Amino acid sequence: MKFGMVGRLAVGALLLMLAACASSSDTRPDGPVVVGEQDAGPIDPRAVPPDGRERSRYDERRFVTPLHLQNTDPVRVGLLLPFTGATEAVQQVASSMFEAAQLAAFEAGDDRFVIIPKDTRGSPEGAAAAARSALADGAEIILGPLFSEEAAAAAPVARAARAPMIAFSSDVKTAGDGVYLLSFPPEIEIARVTDYAIKNGRERFGLIAPANEYGQRVSAAFSRELAVRGGVLVHEERYEQTPDAMLAPAKRLAAYSKAVIPPELRHRFDPNKPGGGAAVGNAQGYQAVLMPEQGTLLRALAPLLPYYNVNINEVKLLGVSAWNNPRLTREPALKGGWFAAPDPTITKDFEDRFRAAFGETPPRLASLAYDATLLAARLGQAPRRRDRFDERLIVSRSGYFGADGLFRFTPEGTIERGLAILEIQPGGIRVIDPAPKSFVAGS
Repeated sequence: MKFGMVGRLAVGALLLMLAACASSSDTRPDGPVVVGEQDAGPIDPRAVPPDGRERSRYDERRFVTPLHLQNTDPVRVGLLLPFTGATEAVQQVASSMFEAAQLAAFEAGDDRFVIIPKDTRGSPEGAAAAARSALADGAEIILGPLFSEEAAAAAPVARAARAPMIAFSSDVKTAGDGVYLLSFPPEIEIARVTDYAIKNGRERFGLIAPANEYGQRVSAAFSRELAVRGGVLVHEERYEQTPDAMLAPAKRLAAYSKAVIPPELRHRFDPNKPGGGAAVGNAQGYQAVLMPEQGTLLRALAPLLPYYNVNINEVKLLGVSAWNNPRLTREPALKGGWFAAPDPTITKDFEDRFRAAFGETPPRLASLAYDATLLAARLGQAPRRRDRFDERLIVSRSGYFGADGLFRFTPEGTIERGLAILEIQPGGIRVIDPAPKSFVAGS
């Protein structure tokens, strides 16, 4: 089983901070601590063995305050991850997230900062037990768990202890009352790309989404955003996620590319009425299609629209952050497609530092552990223990700047992100509308 390896860490600037604040903490001589096996003692991420690598030590036994911190007031942070999850892929993600947390702890440079890793085993029961164990070891805040079922099980434990929890799930049912979701929910991506499309002349839309819970969330979010911004959903289709099952829904959607807008919707396009858009005579079919699919399935789905005679030179395809995949530039049907995602110039900086430290490219979820840990380190700098991790500090209107750019938590525990708009072209994926640098305009 692979737990994270601590390699040569280059000292980086503290990226995660209040957006309005430009200062960073000084690196202290002892450095941050990641709690591992009791017998082995604390891990100093700056310690580099002769071969340049060291296996990160992890143990389920009860935490004992390291000797050099016993006369101080350490900032104890529980990190709940599925280190022994059901599959090797899950374990590898957990390992990389642990490594990202260590990188953040090192960059924070606070010798009082202590990470207490706990194994959720990838199950609700394991997550609840891990939360109880971390709290028993003195954790003041919980980071994780990863999966929605785990977060739902751990949340009551954290709430009962009045300890805030920053989970990596996007299941909004768990959010609130001290639980904050640091994740990539589809709703904020849909809002960003829909807003950009409407501001750039698209008013009539189609949607083709998978027939699952994710597709339902996308559909609901898309409908809300169109209603708020004055757009019209001309037609919607769902499909089972196999190439053959996509054929009939794509064909039905294609039939609406030239359809005349029904009379009951035409008032939305009457320029002589409040909120009206284009002339009724031009209100035929959709001008853009939201296609929230990814990878191989997206490469199978996108060509079906031109195959069924949709003019993709006139109809703009819209997507989600999973479209940020260089392989998609080879698909002609996606040429010119727009999607919302973190600014790649920002994420590249984190990826470069992670790669320099651990010799591998981090998975997408690694940045969540990095941001959560660096946020905890930032909030833990409060001089008085009672002021650490106060809700008023966690829910900052200014937000924070992390590995994926600007983000902030809402009072309801959900997340808002500053996303860029990217466009797919044969020569690569490029930013066509930068991510915002502050939340001031959207406050």
